[in-house]
Amino acid sequence: MKNSILKKFLFLFSKKIPNNFFIKITRRKILLPFYHTISDVKLPHISNLYSIRNTKLFLKDLEYFCKFYKAISINELFEITSNNKILKKPVFHMSFDDGLKEFYTVIAPILEKKGIPATVFLNTDFIDNKKLFFRYKVSLIIEKINSKKEKFILKDFDEIFKINFKNKDTLLKKLLSIKYKEKFILEKIAKKININFNDFLCKNQPYLNKIEIKNLLNRGFTIGSHTLDHPNLKELNFQNQKIQIFKSFEFLKKEFFLKEKYFSFPFSDDEIKIELFNYLYNVENCKMSFGISGLKDDFSKFNLHRIPMENNNKSAEEIIKFEYFYFILKYFLKKNKIKRKKY
Repeated sequence: MKNSILKKFLFLFSKKIPNNFFIKITRRKILLPFYHTISDVKLPHISNLYSIRNTKLFLKDLEYFCKFYKAISINELFEITSNNKILKKPVFHMSFDDGLKEFYTVIAPILEKKGIPATVFLNTDFIDNKKLFFRYKVSLIIEKINSKKEKFILKDFDEIFKINFKNKDTLLKKLLSIKYKEKFILEKIAKKININFNDFLCKNQPYLNKIEIKNLLNRGFTIGSHTLDHPNLKELNFQNQKIQIFKSFEFLKKEFFLKEKYFSFPFSDDEIKIELFNYLYNVENCKMSFGISGLKDDFSKFNLHRIPMENNNKSAEEIIKFEYFYFILKYFLKKNKIKRKKY
């Protein structure tokens, strides 16, 4: 929603309405909150991309979810979806994208204490900290550019991008707009400003390793695929989309004996064509896939939409109630279902 004034109004108005009223009026009894990570310290590879909730906020989120919803596993979610099961009590399932190490060090211990199941969607190329997501590279570059200890000459970036940057802000905007197919340019920039991504991976270990993942599985958590290296799939052709999915699932099957296949679209499932869903469900035998469009229906009941929770200015209650209210408005506009196209 681009209209910030309307958005503020919806947040304020929806906050005053009881949660149970929203559940009753919308008949939406399945809630799918999702995060990337939780941290009480600054994470330079993420901090310039999106906000991160701390443990205090996360605990408040969980308190809210558990008050109004019952925590379920992803396999229970599949059974409910597959059998069109009528729910007496609303349920929720939490998921975390990208396979970041804080799930092991911070999040899992909190969830275990409260008996809350969760799923981690993994980019298999990043496991064991072998590679770094190209957007995280952008964040590290911005972090160094913004450092008071460093002074950068815009002319250096002019040469790399073949663009005449008027000021630092225009440069940062350009960096944040870099796409998956342009990621090679980040290595040139890193070399120019003396950043070593391999050193960062070695020192900071931002991702889960195989031992940690196996430990999490033994403790009852579940995993799924988030592709190989986190491209925006709509930017790839159909063949390369399938390769990203196939190889990722093959890795999970080989390393962790994955039996039940679940998939989370990196970035979003916006503009993803029906053929790729058919490949997921009919060829890969993927049970369910997940987007991030909030409370929306899709052409297939097995493509479920989650609610992004990384808004540090809002409580979980505010975020969820806003989604419910927005869902009601979209209902009258007949925009509650995503329309898919074919190739």
